Amino acid sequence: MKKLSIPSWILLGTVLGLFAGLIVGPPIGNLRFLGDIFLRLVTMAVVPMVFFAVTVALGRMEVRDLGRVGGKVIVFYTVTTIIAIILGLLAANLVQPGIGITAPPELKKPTTTPKVDILDALLQIIPRNPIDSMARFDLLGVVVFSIFLGVALSLLGKRAVPVVDFFETLRNAMIEIVKMSMYYAPIGVFALMAWVTGVLGLAILVPLAKYIVTVVVTLVIQTAVVVSAVVWLFAKVNPIQFYRQCWEVILVAFTTRSSNVSLPVAMDIAETKLGISKKISGFSLPLGAVMNQDGMCIYQAIAAVMIAQFFGVNFTLADQIKLLMLILLIGFGSAGIPSGGLVLLTVILAGMGWPLEGIAIIAGVDAIPDMFRTVLNVLDDLSGAVAVAASEGELDKDIYYGKKIAA
Repeated sequence: MKKLSIPSWILLGTVLGLFAGLIVGPPIGNLRFLGDIFLRLVTMAVVPMVFFAVTVALGRMEVRDLGRVGGKVIVFYTVTTIIAIILGLLAANLVQPGIGITAPPELKKPTTTPKVDILDALLQIIPRNPIDSMARFDLLGVVVFSIFLGVALSLLGKRAVPVVDFFETLRNAMIEIVKMSMYYAPIGVFALMAWVTGVLGLAILVPLAKYIVTVVVTLVIQTAVVVSAVVWLFAKVNPIQFYRQCWEVILVAFTTRSSNVSLPVAMDIAETKLGISKKISGFSLPLGAVMNQDGMCIYQAIAAVMIAQFFGVNFTLADQIKLLMLILLIGFGSAGIPSGGLVLLTVILAGMGWPLEGIAIIAGVDAIPDMFRTVLNVLDDLSGAVAVAASEGELDKDIYYGKKIAA
């Protein structure tokens, strides 16, 4: 008999928690401490994991990769990611998936957010003391320092290799801690879901349905509009032909829900179906798998805002700008993190100071949005590779349009 995966156990824990809460009612809230244990286990490794992951990701990047082609790829990935986050925030503010039911006092956690000037908010992302930022769980400050440190290590070249190797070992150790924590995740999610459902009953299904529809529709819009626009405007080729040539990797991404599994297929299609040179595809696609996660960013933006709305957290425009920066920068070191969506959402919520308990609400219904966001991640990487290849004269349009077969 096939063993269930961790995501499957989390889904099972969510469903059982939902029914347990409906059957038992408010008294089941006494099990909430089991969920709090899970949240503490995950957040225990968050700060060092983010610090080491971002530093290593940039420290491994060679200076020559930051040249003209590398610069184009990185700028493209950064711009499309910002567009994705803004689109996610706009969708969350328009639909307001977390609003529709009134959370009772024991769930509602209103905060009084002082008015902060947007320029001051941007200035505050640069930490005066990175150690103090780590102690205060100021993840945005931690990430900014990690970026500077990673770039500095990259510039040092071979002299920095021992330090980067050491940091990578520590990053892997933090990931192992997260892996161990995820074995407890089904129990923690069960307890948190039972607690929320025991208080709210079936009303909890209203924000869940709105959340799923909002995420899927936003992902489809980003895929259909932004990806197509990149191929059409920058590569000056037919976007419909792009989707035809990418059909195989679309199916792989949709069914496996894994960008890593889809990467070899994407690299093969880039060269044999899209006409992208090995020079461009060999650099841009692996880099995109690490730092270009538009689907994940849309999910995190909508999920974070939904959870804040559900728990009655008051947030301002400055808070949403901070959320945008946090999602953008943390995404640089997200590759290789087990159950990445769940763990990184915990990181985002912790960085914003918003209720971590909210992850229980969406943990079990993540499969449907995950299919669409994986497709977006893969297609976005390929569209960027097509655009950069076209700008460098490295795109064979005869192969792209199927007029000849790649060697």
